[in-house]
Amino acid sequence: MKQFTRVRTLDRLPDRATDAVTGTISRFDTVSALSIVFALTLTLFLAVEPTQNWILLLLCGLVTIGTDHVVRTHPRARFQRLDDTALYLFVPVLFTLGLGLFLEEVAEGHWTIGAGLLSGVPFWAILRAEYESVDRDSASYQKTRLVLNLATFDLSLLTASFAAGIVSFLLAIEVLREEGMDTYRTMLYALAIGVLLGQTAWTTHFLPLEGSSAAVFLLLGLYLMTGMMHNYLADRLSLRTASEFTVVALGGLLAVTVSHSYL
Repeated sequence: MKQFTRVRTLDRLPDRATDAVTGTISRFDTVSALSIVFALTLTLFLAVEPTQNWILLLLCGLVTIGTDHVVRTHPRARFQRLDDTALYLFVPVLFTLGLGLFLEEVAEGHWTIGAGLLSGVPFWAILRAEYESVDRDSASYQKTRLVLNLATFDLSLLTASFAAGIVSFLLAIEVLREEGMDTYRTMLYALAIGVLLGQTAWTTHFLPLEGSSAAVFLLLGLYLMTGMMHNYLADRLSLRTASEFTVVALGGLLAVTVSHSYL
């Protein structure tokens, strides 16, 4: 009886391996399919005149549903409730909204088609990074966090002029959720950062900063606050770490001041 069971188990090993490989390929196919749909829909939004805002809102809804589906299919996922995946949705949705509004303002003519189609590439990278970040113990976790953090700071540059406080709050959630805290505590710390960035945005109205200079100024504030908060929650905040963040922020502020004065 034991021998029979062992043979049956060995016979099933190839099937299990095949199922695992097939499942992985299927999930990556889903990410690619969603990226193609994203690129085509965003191209439609950019190409149609007059601008149909409902297309962009529809795309944001599709991205929300698609991202939720992708992260739930991860083998290490333990999502039970509807809101368990909420922390994984902010960057893809904000990327969609921010990129759509940005390209609508700057892209013209045939450039709209190319920009819309190429947008699927960074979206694919963000969506796959969200999928891989579900498993904190995977070998690729640090690389995926790098992709998501880069997307976070790039999004801040595009959207800070619209709603700096709210957007910074949502983006801070993406950085702080790495510490594995519960949802409400993560949102509380992110809210503190959002309030501070909202106040910073308010002060820029009294400074001789306009356009991209003001956006970069807010980006530096977001970098400083999220970086120091992240290290504080991980018990890595020291005088040396705080000094490094301060030096980078002051260097960026100096660059903004010089560029505004002489360029």
